Amino acid sequence: MRATHIQPVRTMLATAASAFAFALTASTGLAQVPPGMPPIGLPYGNYFAAVKAKLKLNAEQDAQYTAALKATVKANDAARRGRTAAAEAAKAELSKAEPDFERLLNMRDEFAERSASERKTAIREWVKFTQLLSVEQKSLIRAQLLERVTRAEALREQFAKRHGG
Repeated sequence: MRATHIQPVRTMLATAASAFAFALTASTGLAQVPPGMPPIGLPYGNYFAAVKAKLKLNAEQDAQYTAALKATVKANDAARRGRTAAAEAAKAELSKAEPDFERLLNMRDEFAERSASERKTAIREWVKFTQLLSVEQKSLIRAQLLERVTRAEALREQFAKRHGG
């Protein structure tokens, strides 16, 4: 894709959408608290379960949340299978005496496209979920996402300072 002035906006929106899906996905108990970690806190705590509890979902919202969560798990599984298949295909290609480097360079996109439909389905389910939220619930999620984006920016800046970027 050709880089444009819209590309950073798309990247930021994709990051926010992923963070939103992760935030809601992690709140269901899929992310167990490891021994010795506090029950609330990042990176492995029960932070997102606390956010979901604050949302106080009604039955309809909770049902859509469950549908979106299942779609997200399915998309994540498909992506994981794609990454594994891509790694195996890359190893097979590199084991040849004359590997096809064009194929190697295009493999990532090929395998990502295979799981794109599941990812798009998950996104549609999360959009349906967000359409069911009240203004107060959306405000809570917005605040949590802004906090995560701000934290990620700060971590990137720290990394750049430490590593000369």
